[in-house]
Amino acid sequence: MERSIELDEDRAQLVLRFDYDKFLVDEVRELPGRRWDKGSRCWRVPAKHAEVVVTTMMRHNFDVSQPVMELIAGTRELAEPKEEATSKKTSSPQATDDDPDAPLTVSGLNERVRDALQERFPGRLLIQGELLGYDRSAQRKHVFFQLIEKAEGQDRPLAAVDVAMFERTAQRVLKKLEENGLELKDGVEILVEAKIDLYPATGRYQLILEDIRPEFTLGKLAQSREQVLKELRAQGLDALNRDKELPKPSLRVGVLTSPESDGFVDFLTELEKSGLPFDLGLYPVRVQGEYLKPTVLDGLRWFSRHQDDYDVLCILRGGGSRTDLAGFDDKDIAIQVAEHPLKVLVGIGHERDQSVLDEITTSMKTPTALAAFLVDQALELEAEQREATRRLVNAVRDQLTEARRTLHRRAAQLEREVGRNLILARRQIDSAPSRLRQASRGALRDERQSIAHQETRLVSAVSRRSERARVDLERRAERLLETASRRIEREQTRLDRFEDRRRLLDPERVLRRGYAVVRDEQTGRVLPSIDRFQSDQRAVLQLRDGRAVVHVERTEQHPEDDRNETSADGSP
Repeated sequence: MERSIELDEDRAQLVLRFDYDKFLVDEVRELPGRRWDKGSRCWRVPAKHAEVVVTTMMRHNFDVSQPVMELIAGTRELAEPKEEATSKKTSSPQATDDDPDAPLTVSGLNERVRDALQERFPGRLLIQGELLGYDRSAQRKHVFFQLIEKAEGQDRPLAAVDVAMFERTAQRVLKKLEENGLELKDGVEILVEAKIDLYPATGRYQLILEDIRPEFTLGKLAQSREQVLKELRAQGLDALNRDKELPKPSLRVGVLTSPESDGFVDFLTELEKSGLPFDLGLYPVRVQGEYLKPTVLDGLRWFSRHQDDYDVLCILRGGGSRTDLAGFDDKDIAIQVAEHPLKVLVGIGHERDQSVLDEITTSMKTPTALAAFLVDQALELEAEQREATRRLVNAVRDQLTEARRTLHRRAAQLEREVGRNLILARRQIDSAPSRLRQASRGALRDERQSIAHQETRLVSAVSRRSERARVDLERRAERLLETASRRIEREQTRLDRFEDRRRLLDPERVLRRGYAVVRDEQTGRVLPSIDRFQSDQRAVLQLRDGRAVVHVERTEQHPEDDRNETSADGSP
């Protein structure tokens, strides 16, 4: 059975229906004039107590019929109950104007106090206060909460008053707040238009809310936000994190957000769609409500301790009302963000005002836009690296071409010099016998002339000496010829060596024999030994008619004896 409050046909009684619940029965028994109707199996209360009944039972999710609401609003007349006269005769004695000394009942006292309040405050009042207890009844048709007053800098309320907001008023007021980007929740300051009322059953006085002025709450939020920004500017913190240089690439991304939020899902989807190797570290936090501040501060401190593991820190939240986003205007959070060692990026999905964090960090409109920003930064760096690689390859290719030209030029120069040296040596060798013969003839001629002169003068005295001199001269001639022959042979041998050396040093001849010059592809250095090779290396083979780039899969080193053995022609 549904819980309901209806007006009976004679418009004199309220009918309450609900499944048995001891707690509810106790509540009903506190209502003035209530009685149990066994035939209809319902509770009946005089219609004149409609406001008390609705105020009491609405807290227990009772549905109130339209006639009852019209009765409370004064648009429906209250019928005189048939048993009214009898009731007046048998009712408890009440104080009247005719009998001021008659005792009052508690309900009578409360009703008089209510009448006095309503007479003293007949119209709407403007009351300013902070919401408390709203979240517990936010989903009900009729909403009940408190307005509280706090001293500046204190959390404990100085004063509180109960507030009731009935269904029709709630629908109108909440729609207006939504159009202004606001949402009611605990901790929000509001300015309400309300009437004073008193609940006679308990003597509890309350406000019946009739309207809320959104411009007051918006102004308070803006004033609070501007005050925080003013303090940050005074401390020189407003641009401290915003001016930090963004690391490139920012692939190690720390994230502060609720893992169940749509904003985080959109952020993650955008990064995964890029195909880039982003490495995310998520610290789950609350992005609204009373736990927003402590969880966000814990997350900021955690990423401070692990700053070496991340390039950048992102704070994410999907769309929401201005009151939802008020938590990101907190001064303590703003200071920690401003002084954070990591570059902080903010992606809070809202369209109207900027939060404090948006003002002091690099901010994007939504989590998706923030993810796209990170992707664009990484792709831009990738393009720069690709261009740098292209320029490096071209530079290396140019250097290799120039080195090849220099090698060919030096080889040709060496060949020319060796040729010239061989020609000079050959000329010297060719002219050596003639010079030796001329020198020998001149020496012999001089000797003969000398001997002839001496022989003429001393023929008789030195005949024997002359003979010895002749023999000695012949021997000397023989030795001279032998010496000349040996020198000619040595010069010929030297010439042959020069020729062999020229042939051996000719690179083209070496390459035509099947040999190759092996160089490292990156450095261009010659690799003369297996020790210089590494697995998975690229090398360039210079052959007689071109070059080849090879990939070294593995290397094998021969034993020392095998490496020392060479073939007869000098090849390994």
